Amino acid sequence: MALHQRYNNENILMRAVIAGLLNILNNKITYEQVWSNEDIETIHVPWFYNMSGDERFMQDFYTHYAHCLPPKPVDGNFDMIPRGVITYTGSTIDSARITSRYVQGTYLKEVNGQLQTMRSFLYQIPLNVNFDAELWFDTQITSLKVEQAIRELFYKTITFYVYYKGMRVGCSVGFPEDLTLTKNIQYSFESDNKIKMNFSLQVETYQPVFDPTTEVNANDYMTGVGMRIIDKQMPKNDGIIKITPETDYSNLTIPKGWPYLIEWDYTDENAIINKVDVLWAVAGDNTRNVIEKAVPNHEYYVWNIPENFTDYKSPVILWSEDSSVKIYRAPLVTILPDINTNEISESSFNIVDSGYFIAPQSDASVNVVLEMRDSANRVVYSGDASLYFNLEGNKLKEPVLPYGPIVYPGDVYSKTIDIYIVNSVTAYNDSQVGPGQAEAFGVIRNVTIV
Repeated sequence: MALHQRYNNENILMRAVIAGLLNILNNKITYEQVWSNEDIETIHVPWFYNMSGDERFMQDFYTHYAHCLPPKPVDGNFDMIPRGVITYTGSTIDSARITSRYVQGTYLKEVNGQLQTMRSFLYQIPLNVNFDAELWFDTQITSLKVEQAIRELFYKTITFYVYYKGMRVGCSVGFPEDLTLTKNIQYSFESDNKIKMNFSLQVETYQPVFDPTTEVNANDYMTGVGMRIIDKQMPKNDGIIKITPETDYSNLTIPKGWPYLIEWDYTDENAIINKVDVLWAVAGDNTRNVIEKAVPNHEYYVWNIPENFTDYKSPVILWSEDSSVKIYRAPLVTILPDINTNEISESSFNIVDSGYFIAPQSDASVNVVLEMRDSANRVVYSGDASLYFNLEGNKLKEPVLPYGPIVYPGDVYSKTIDIYIVNSVTAYNDSQVGPGQAEAFGVIRNVTIV
């Protein structure tokens, strides 16, 4: 299969089988020619496919067509000795080897100029492909050597593989089986004193027939099965998902790297939402990105926003310890600079866990230095006295910036997104939602994540 090109000889199973069989014959049928004790030559018997069609036309039209400069090729064939020729004599469907149609096959397919791995259900048609083979020799001893090599190679079977419509198809070749279990190799002696040997070969293979209605990309996997559970006496309705006000982060700016609780209620007494998909999309865009699919509908979800969700690099807090203040349990604090001015003020700090400090006085303070990165990824530190935290009961209480806001030296990257809670059996895009179904989506609009 050629990329960006189509040729008339592509996607022909029998042609691929013939080429594969010729490859086996040309590489496996050999014999030794002993010239002397020191000179022993391994002879490869060349094999060809039986020429058919108008040979005279091919010679006249193609060999001497247009500007064919000397030396001109000679008309006709040069008969090599020894040589072999195979002829395709037909194929039959072996119904005894027919298997289930409900199997899947993987194959390559060109899609928009790119090769992609696809998968679909296929029906494998079992075939017996028959060939007649003939060999020409000059001496009896050569014919006996080659006869011996043929028996050794094909008495059982030999396996090779070909490609058909982007799929790797297995083939097994050997002597054809019949009721008498005879393997016939026949000799005839021609009038010009050459020796001719005839025998038959049979290739067992399968012709895959793909079902285009079940074709999917091989990289797509089913993660779960959604169910609709409704009262059949009532009008069909998948239920309504509504985000609770306590976890509605619409129009808010929040930092990444921390878990956020999303809660919702669903109503409509004649419907049960079994599982939901949690999705996000750039604000105003209908292209959904999966956070998690097929989540059991417990009416809440915790999204731990990953650190790589945006390119913003949060400042690292360096806590100062001295003889008066020791850290017993390190606190957890997030820092969210102003996305317009890059300023870090008291309101930029969110104390997730106040930690625990050991200090002679419960109402003490602890100095802090911020390690930040500028737009060139160089380390920049805040001033030694530019930030400290007050303690209350040996826990963090509040930040203090005695000299005013600290300017973050790098770029404050952010994404403004919409978060969706969707019934797993409902369409993803707003444009796909029918009349009266829009409320089935629980949506948190315009959340800015830094």
